[in-house]
Amino acid sequence: MRMLTRLFGTVLVFGLVVVLGWPAPAAAHGGADTDDVRLAQTIGSVELTVVIRYARQVPGPLYVDVIAHQPVRDLAVGLAVGPGTGQRASTGTVHLVQARAGTYPSTLRVTQTGAHELELRAGAERSILPFRVLRPRVAPWVLAGHVAFGVAALLLVGALFTAAASRRLPATALGGGAVVALVVAFTVAVMSAQLPPVPPDGAAAAVRAAGTVPAGRPYVEPVVGTDPAVPRAGEEFTLRLDLFDGATGRPVDDLVPHHAALGHLVVTSQDGGFFRHAHPLRTAAGRLAVGLRVDRPGRYLAAVEVERLDSGAQLLTGEFTVAGEARAGTAVPEAGVVVTTSPQRPVVGRPTLVEVDTGHADLQSWLGMAGHLIVRNQRGDFLGHVHESGSMAMAMAMSGTGQAPDDTVGGYGPRLRFTFSFPAPGRYLAWTQYVRNFEIVTVPFVVDVVPGPGAA
Repeated sequence: MRMLTRLFGTVLVFGLVVVLGWPAPAAAHGGADTDDVRLAQTIGSVELTVVIRYARQVPGPLYVDVIAHQPVRDLAVGLAVGPGTGQRASTGTVHLVQARAGTYPSTLRVTQTGAHELELRAGAERSILPFRVLRPRVAPWVLAGHVAFGVAALLLVGALFTAAASRRLPATALGGGAVVALVVAFTVAVMSAQLPPVPPDGAAAAVRAAGTVPAGRPYVEPVVGTDPAVPRAGEEFTLRLDLFDGATGRPVDDLVPHHAALGHLVVTSQDGGFFRHAHPLRTAAGRLAVGLRVDRPGRYLAAVEVERLDSGAQLLTGEFTVAGEARAGTAVPEAGVVVTTSPQRPVVGRPTLVEVDTGHADLQSWLGMAGHLIVRNQRGDFLGHVHESGSMAMAMAMSGTGQAPDDTVGGYGPRLRFTFSFPAPGRYLAWTQYVRNFEIVTVPFVVDVVPGPGAA
């Protein structure tokens, strides 16, 4: 009996090691398999964040939250989801109410895993958002380890019962079998950490076949255009961005979410008096588009950040011209907001700390960050975009290990800090953006940058 007691202690220790040391599920590229999908969209002149919740059961419900930011107007947004182009198995509608920002929930249904499209419609505007419905799969070696651990437990119970019946030889055999089964389980647990994760059911075929991503793809070449060809100040028009593969010339239709959007579009007038940060709609393969209305004639600069699958983030630029007469004045900084730089006169090539004191400690996350800083030189041939330091660090720490901060909860501020290095001396136009009470606040300011020591 003493031998069985010692055997039981050994099995217990091994069991604790297996349970506590079992490797956690690995995160997939771009986040864990159980991440929600967040995509910003500018549709019907309203800035939305569409949150596609992780489908925990397939077939089953698909929960979609539409978060509307001020200004909100009465608008019916149709939702439809399906497993492929033109296939829409489930539909719904959310009705935005004027001046009521916040979350508008909807429930759709999915019946299978794999590639899906969520279609949004608002009036004549239509957007198609690609995403994947995934169902985690248990690796065979993990299943084998759990089976071995279960067998060890059954054998141990049998050994205890046979020992109680004074049948020493069977008890010893069963106990030895329990130890062997547990050694197998422990070995599998240790080796599992060295093996590649099993892609979930519904993952992309390339990832499923190799367990890794391809080596890279050509960058994107853009063509920027407007409908009509020459917009007029004060009148609505559509800005189009046609994206082509730099090697084949074919439309690029493999964009992946980059900071919660398929594309971040920044439009500024030459004088910097007009600024808009929007999120264009995917209206067709290789085409992004957004409805705009500007307040002054002249040259406009358009820059869009996108990320192609396995190709990294890229900044695409273009320009267009607006006719007509000016209809508004220069943007005025938000009252009560104080912007400071350290050093007070930034130096070329050296990190500059930009601190924005908003006066509020209830700022909400937007596009995964507490704040955004966009910088443009006066000529318009340079544009930079960085994120608030604290929230950026938090997002990186949580990457693949948990959900990003909820956009509906306010907990940032009152100070937002950004670090930026200016590439050349001169005057820069800058805008910082943050969200409070579901309203996107834009604060414009100017930074004068001086040459570094010894510059010619």
